Amino acid sequence: GQLMTRTRGTFNIQRAENASLHEPVCHQCACSLCKNHTASYLHHLFRANEPTAVTLATAHNLHYMGWLMQTQREKILNDEL
Repeated sequence: GQLMTRTRGTFNIQRAENASLHEPVCHQCACSLCKNHTASYLHHLFRANEPTAVTLATAHNLHYMGWLMQTQREKILNDEL
């Protein structure tokens, strides 16, 4: 249940306090998980061993990695890195 986020860093969705976190995993993310579901919903899916939990988490992490690579690429091209 590890999610990579821009605002929280690495985020363990399975922690008990996330059961009542009724907001997106990351407010700055435009993936389907963050646009359509709350952290508490994803927490519930993981606790219930629903396969959808892994699918949503993977899609979110891939979206994050795409964003990270894009920003790093831009920094390299602009000689900022």
